[in-house]
Amino acid sequence: MNERLRNRVTRAAVLSGGGIVFLLAVILSLTPPATGYEFSVYRALPVEFWILAISGLVLCQLLIVRYALWDDDAPVSWRYGVVIALSIETLILSLPYFRGYQAYDRADVLTHIGYIRSIHQYGTPPAKDIYPNIHIVTLSLSYATGIEPLQIINTISVVVPVFSVLAWYAFVVRLYDRRRALLTLPFAILFVAGSAYTNPSPYTQISLVVPFVLYLFVRERQTRSIPARVALAVTAVSLVIYHPIITLFVSGILLVYILVELVVSARSGVDRPRASVGKAVTFQLLVGLFLSWYHGFGPVIRRSREAIRGLLGTSGGQSPLGQYSSAVSSTSPKLSDILVIGFIEYGVSAVFLGIGGLYILTKAYDGLTGRFDIDVYEGTFVVSFVAFAGASVCFLVFDLIVGFGRPLLYVNIFGALLAGPLFYWGYRRLDFRRGVTLFLCVTLVAYSTFGVLSLYHSPLKAEPGRHVTDAELEGSQWLLDHRNRFFGTVEYGITLWRFGDTYFGVNKSSRREMVDPESPLPPPSFGYRTNDTLGSSYETNQYMVITTKGREFYPSMYPDYRDQWRFHDRDFEQLQRDPTTSQVYHNGNVNVYRINGTG
Repeated sequence: MNERLRNRVTRAAVLSGGGIVFLLAVILSLTPPATGYEFSVYRALPVEFWILAISGLVLCQLLIVRYALWDDDAPVSWRYGVVIALSIETLILSLPYFRGYQAYDRADVLTHIGYIRSIHQYGTPPAKDIYPNIHIVTLSLSYATGIEPLQIINTISVVVPVFSVLAWYAFVVRLYDRRRALLTLPFAILFVAGSAYTNPSPYTQISLVVPFVLYLFVRERQTRSIPARVALAVTAVSLVIYHPIITLFVSGILLVYILVELVVSARSGVDRPRASVGKAVTFQLLVGLFLSWYHGFGPVIRRSREAIRGLLGTSGGQSPLGQYSSAVSSTSPKLSDILVIGFIEYGVSAVFLGIGGLYILTKAYDGLTGRFDIDVYEGTFVVSFVAFAGASVCFLVFDLIVGFGRPLLYVNIFGALLAGPLFYWGYRRLDFRRGVTLFLCVTLVAYSTFGVLSLYHSPLKAEPGRHVTDAELEGSQWLLDHRNRFFGTVEYGITLWRFGDTYFGVNKSSRREMVDPESPLPPPSFGYRTNDTLGSSYETNQYMVITTKGREFYPSMYPDYRDQWRFHDRDFEQLQRDPTTSQVYHNGNVNVYRINGTG
């Protein structure tokens, strides 16, 4: 391909990418915001939006890759691919804003707001707060800007993922030579961490900063500059302050680096130049700060003890693998449904597990043929990849308090870092370059598709949407303000105590503010299978809250499994005629009933 034709192809690709960004923005601006709860943002927007988004990301990936295959120095045009990909990702990450969601998380975010409210009320973090620094920083930003803490969190939930993509770009360009960098970037600048990009919890948000930490570490090792050293120290301290588990993970990565560097140096027989900050000092700093955090917060110690009991099999809880097995055995889903859910939920991780596994096989082949060679960074990535994959298995098999997705996120990170070296090896060592290119293209298409479709919770993943609506905020507040505090609460489609945290804070000072976190679900079919009225199922009066999420849950999530539905349309119709229930509140999306217990 001559230079003129190359320029035409590049110009056409860049213009097409820019056109896709424009069309995506137009579709978002013309699509009305949500009027209520949405089970899936993928259904809320036209299918053309998602086809354009995935196509645009693949186009940007190919625009970057094609420059890696040229023999001459690549012009800067590939950077247009990075910019266009970042623009598309920013639009996708901003969907909660365009859809008008009040918050994109129905669980932890509401309780985090409660902690922030308690700090505002009492001037100090609650004793059980294991993330006080995050809450104090968020409250400080709210004071400084006059913006509500919930909106601060919503903004951070977009800013941090975009920053993470930029950190990935800087890290890969700093780490690798031109060809390896251009073969790695198509994987690194997309949704490496999957749904973590839309999860505003502290763990995922800080995990997205890990590429920046690795960038600073590599830069310090390469430049020995004081600014890089200071930035690395400050960022390391931030990790320790904001999440102890991530500190443990990063400390483990640095330990792996130390060991791999010792092995590589011993194997080569040449002393590698030392950085101005020794690896041992950096590791000791991280460990020391982590221990200070660990021993300073009782909740962390208690949760760690629970994890140890789970590892020893004495916790009495059920492992994620056991939960999956129980769900499959009790519901007997179709194999096709299991495959769809599995690929959408774990497709990104499957891609990176495959890449990491293939890279390990290539190095094993090199060892057998006497051409084994690996530098300290790639060696660190391989060992860390294997270590986190093993940790993921442990978290899957044992009840360790948190899910196996936490270490699996780091499998994705190191799998992405091994993608460039893997395909670079393929182009150098294999005779069928077209086959390598075809495999690379198929992998990129699969990765982009899985990355986009797994980003938000949806029925595709057997998970309903996680956003909070205006109606839910208004309805829950009405009930909390007007309820008889001696009545119990039955809820379906909402977790009322989370909303109670948001309104009253986590330090409840009166019975008015108390919300039972163990509020039960209503009985199947509201008890009409065995009783004539719902009141017969209760001995005392109750409030029952039913949202659109609860009413439409089974038809939207499991339309092909009607025989296993807990509630049917006829049950809701009979509820309206039930003499023991009376509707006391309704706003279109939230219904509150008073149940007169007669049982």
